[in-house]
Amino acid sequence: MMKNSLLVCALFILPVATPAFGQTNDAIGQFRRFVQSTQSARADFTQTVTDAKGKAATPSKGVLQFQRPGKFRWVYEKPAQVIVGDGKSVWLFDQDLNQVTIRKLDA
Repeated sequence: MMKNSLLVCALFILPVATPAFGQTNDAIGQFRRFVQSTQSARADFTQTVTDAKGKAATPSKGVLQFQRPGKFRWVYEKPAQVIVGDGKSVWLFDQDLNQVTIRKLDA
């Protein structure tokens, strides 16, 4: 789940860094400046996972928020889940299971 979340986060940021033909170095510099200067953000997202045959599952929707340093909140509408990080630990709340899982971020 966390790898998917990081992929979605990267996809959220990548359009800012997409260079026009021949402007790769400038685009990389712009992307670095954007990453260094952005302290917080919020975005609505839709995530679609595909199986090995390319068949798409039902999309998940939610909200992603982050604040530097190290804080983030990822809320899925269905299935209802909340993922929260503080730079040290990650909490995963699964509403259907009424369960919270806590993991050290470096694990």
